[in-house]
Amino acid sequence: MEHVSLDHLYSSTSRKAQPSAIREICKLIDKPNMKSLAGGWPDPEVFPGTEIAGLISNLMDQNADLALQYGTTEGLLKLRRELCKLVDENYNIKCSTDQILITHGSAQGMDLICRVILDPDEAVVVGLPSYFGAFGTVKASRGQVIGVPVDHNGMNIANLKTTLDETAKQGTRVKAVYVIPNFQNPSGATLSMKRRKEIIKIADSNDLLIIEDDPYGDLRFEGKDLPPLISMDNSGRVIHLRSFSKTFSPGMRLGYVIGQEKIIRQMVVAKQFVDCATNTLSQYILLEFIQNGLLDKRIKSNIEYYKKKRDHMLAQLQKHFPSNVKWNKPSGGFFIFIHLPESMDASELLTDAVKHNVAFVAGQPFFADGSGKNTFRLSFSQASIDDIESAIEKLGLLIKEKLSK
Repeated sequence: MEHVSLDHLYSSTSRKAQPSAIREICKLIDKPNMKSLAGGWPDPEVFPGTEIAGLISNLMDQNADLALQYGTTEGLLKLRRELCKLVDENYNIKCSTDQILITHGSAQGMDLICRVILDPDEAVVVGLPSYFGAFGTVKASRGQVIGVPVDHNGMNIANLKTTLDETAKQGTRVKAVYVIPNFQNPSGATLSMKRRKEIIKIADSNDLLIIEDDPYGDLRFEGKDLPPLISMDNSGRVIHLRSFSKTFSPGMRLGYVIGQEKIIRQMVVAKQFVDCATNTLSQYILLEFIQNGLLDKRIKSNIEYYKKKRDHMLAQLQKHFPSNVKWNKPSGGFFIFIHLPESMDASELLTDAVKHNVAFVAGQPFFADGSGKNTFRLSFSQASIDDIESAIEKLGLLIKEKLSK
């Protein structure tokens, strides 16, 4: 049966949508013997399968009628109460249950924020580089993305001020600044305390929201925890996103948003027409997981586990990469960001690397302005110690070959 083309019926937004660079590369690397340093996914070795199996068994015995039923759009009230206690004790975030929305991962939280705050052609400022899933969501909402450089201390404040002044003169309405404050994806940078304070002041003076996306903050390997921006905000301008994908289970698709009650209410209304409610069973499992003290234990063990991988990757980079290639030393999270000499193209290196069964993510998709051709992201989270070692050695050889030419 030959189907007629329906392309002309697609929306203009759909036609402009770009596929995720990571999802696309996963199609290339899904073959035996591939050593992938691409996906920023948790290692299945740390998944709490045994604990979750026990929790599910108890839930089915005692509360199957609740756990298998529809839930409220806001999320399970008992879980939101538990999260209010957790964020107060762990991050000094004060909030009520009406200020928390349980989402299908923090990605849904970003989508709902864009639905609520953005009109067509309004803008969100993001880092150069920054997580392309987030600014892709802005574009999918027909918003504009404006990039500001990121260095080892996070978003450059002087550039942010200049950018806001220039966009105002051009008549572009900037609605929000998007930041990943801890161990940023992809750069691994942590926003300094000074810059956290300055961004809050800038948001106040320019009438902006701050979208604070913190999926990696619990995975700190060393150094002192810095306060979330929302805990420092007296104006209610910060919308805080958090995910359980990196510390509990990515497949459960659980995250939450904290913000002003009115903003959360608007997001709840938007979510009602997206999926009605977040997976009830997953919420009950997470609630039990937290109440049994298992989340704290899992985070502590994950920190130890991933720190060993980071240290090993850093040692291999030092051993095998030439001196004119630069990289960061993240204090947590999943990523190391590589800067090749300006003359090199990381996409070309990736093509050669895949032929040798090594994969990573080229850096250019993380730059909203199309720059970053000489950069790429390595993830140490999912690869084994042996794969990290052999993959970095092969990449080092390929880079040296290209430089010699």
